[in-house]
Amino acid sequence: MMPVRSNDAVRLSKLLDGITVVKGRDDVTVRGLCLDSRKVNQGDCFVALRGTSCHGAQYAHDAVGGGAVAVLVEDVDIALDSSTPVISVERLTMELGRIASRFFGEPSMFLDIIAVTGTNGKTTIAQLCAQACRRLYGDAGYAGTLGIGPIGELRHTGTTTPDPIALQEFFAGLRDRGCRSAAIEASSHAIVQSRIVGTKLDVVVFTNIGHDHLDYHDTIDAYIRAKKSLFKYEGIRHAVVNIDDSVGRALVAELPADVCCWTYAAQSGDSPRGGESRHLCLVHSSVDIAGSRLVIATPLGEVEVSTPLIGDFNAQNVIAALGALMATGVGAADAADALSHAGGVSGRMEIVNRGVLGDPAVIIDYAHTPESLAQALAALQPIAARNLIFVFGCGCERDKSKRAPMGAAA
Repeated sequence: MMPVRSNDAVRLSKLLDGITVVKGRDDVTVRGLCLDSRKVNQGDCFVALRGTSCHGAQYAHDAVGGGAVAVLVEDVDIALDSSTPVISVERLTMELGRIASRFFGEPSMFLDIIAVTGTNGKTTIAQLCAQACRRLYGDAGYAGTLGIGPIGELRHTGTTTPDPIALQEFFAGLRDRGCRSAAIEASSHAIVQSRIVGTKLDVVVFTNIGHDHLDYHDTIDAYIRAKKSLFKYEGIRHAVVNIDDSVGRALVAELPADVCCWTYAAQSGDSPRGGESRHLCLVHSSVDIAGSRLVIATPLGEVEVSTPLIGDFNAQNVIAALGALMATGVGAADAADALSHAGGVSGRMEIVNRGVLGDPAVIIDYAHTPESLAQALAALQPIAARNLIFVFGCGCERDKSKRAPMGAAA
């Protein structure tokens, strides 16, 4: 049964039903949810979470002064000089996605949601899926590194995966404009911080594991566990997994029995799940500076995709996107045609100058791990007319441990 959309005002007891008890005098009407006391509007419920540098509880008084009618806390006591109720919610960080989903009327239930996780390829695969869905259905949403919003109307957020309130509001906006599909990037930070909880995921794609974010996860094992945990979310219908990656092969064997498994690889091969898996692989490819022509084997026969993307790793990204679209019910030929009309992805093997009239070709790529850097160079070497001149950096001041391996890859 499809959920009923919520109004702009919801009783606090409805939002917290089954999560915690709301006493009668505290059961106020909530007109919005807010994590930032500076952005509180009249009637909002202020959610005071622990951040990396401070605790939201420090700003509860400011939030009430700005019009908050209730405050939710997790692990601290707040004494307010007002009648504003302060509700303690156990595991508030983990429950916030469910609370936000309820407030916005469970919007992901109205959409086909494709979530992409892994070290490399998330942006490209999610963008390809969203662009293809816009071609198929006239509209589609995307949330990830490049921004959030309907395709063609993205706004930058500064995070790969939005906070739970912003994510559910995004889904609600897509639902309200009649959109039926969205593709999102699921970062390891977002998974650990429960930002995707409360979202109904139809298809989850796993790309690969490389050297990244060890400043946050400390060990590669913790990083892998974070990625794998997304596939344990209740309600996932399909998983699309790269079995060229050793972690991906192990993941296939660990998937819940009720999850329909799709696998993909550069070449044909046996899935760790045997006959239960639907497999996609590359049959033939041709590439030049203008892009690639890919012939891909699917469970429903071979299809051809033409794309401006180049490189073996981008061929895999296209195959993953094809599998994700087919998992949502799109026919192989229709999915291939939609992907052939998808443009390039900003900053991902983006051709700035094609090198006509003797000028050098200029290409920008986001490669930010040793693995992705090596793949980008391998893709460019065969089509470099003479010299391949390479300039790279390792952004931010976060995971410095990958700098030397990136230099070695260069």
